[in-house]
Amino acid sequence: MHRNDKPKISACDLVKKLKDEKGIKFNITNETDAAEYIKNINNYLRTASYRKNYVKHLLGENKGKYIDLEFAYLTELSTIDMHLRTILFKMCVDIEHAIKTKLLAAVEDNPLEDGYNLVDIFINDNPSVLSKIEQKADSVFTGALIEKYFNLCYIFQSNTNISDLRTRILSVDCPVWVLVELISFGDTIKLVEVYNNIYPANKIDLPSRQLLMPVKSLRNACAHNNCLLNNMNAGTTKPTQLVTNFVASIPNVGKEERNKKLSCRPFFEIVCLIIAYEHTVSYNVKTNGFNGLKDFINNRMFRNINYFQTNQVVKTSFEFLKKILDNLP
Repeated sequence: MHRNDKPKISACDLVKKLKDEKGIKFNITNETDAAEYIKNINNYLRTASYRKNYVKHLLGENKGKYIDLEFAYLTELSTIDMHLRTILFKMCVDIEHAIKTKLLAAVEDNPLEDGYNLVDIFINDNPSVLSKIEQKADSVFTGALIEKYFNLCYIFQSNTNISDLRTRILSVDCPVWVLVELISFGDTIKLVEVYNNIYPANKIDLPSRQLLMPVKSLRNACAHNNCLLNNMNAGTTKPTQLVTNFVASIPNVGKEERNKKLSCRPFFEIVCLIIAYEHTVSYNVKTNGFNGLKDFINNRMFRNINYFQTNQVVKTSFEFLKKILDNLP
């Protein structure tokens, strides 16, 4: 049982565990500062997760311990990851906003659509959306909108263990320009697909689902503060042909490098984001977004690249991202 095998231990003991059991070194960051870092800056689980980018001794007295891994390398990867998530999340939100803007513009220009009919059809095809909106009914940010455009009732449920007041939607009188403020990125993609099915002659031109769904996944990972770079090894996904063709068009990315890096799920999703961003957001937003990402990759990401000179997984991953960004206008 985990409660027996992995009991709570202090930050100092965790540092000792990293040193004695994992073979992690403390020549750059000393053990006292490392314990302070784990206790007050970033927890052990997240910090230690970046060790997946390193290999272990397979034989000898150090069998099972990591090869040439300094604690400072883990904290550097964690810091880079944090800044990268912030930039990527903003870019994902830019795409989400652009999609909603394009949808509302299409509805405005379409004399056959009043903005309510689309919502009725969408909810009929996707009834689970209502339960998601019900969960937001008591939010200070969305509650007033929901109360205005949805007929609500409140159900008191009680049994021997739980008493609960639940919100239920009885009917909907909501226009699309309100609905887009209440639904997720994934449901927004579905909403646009419903619109395009109803009005094939006036389709909204958006990136394909095989691009947008990985962007949705990346957005959620960044929003929930999930680590992106704690496993940069190949073999965690199979890239789509569209993304493979895009990277194949970049002159200085070879076939082997392309296959390895795109089979790593985080890099595949980042490339999907870059392609979707290029074709979705406005010129000024695109310029600012790409410039911010380029600046981060060319400067902060490579600031301590000497830490990773002997780690081909990390070093080549950073170089791959730089090649992709350098190829953009």
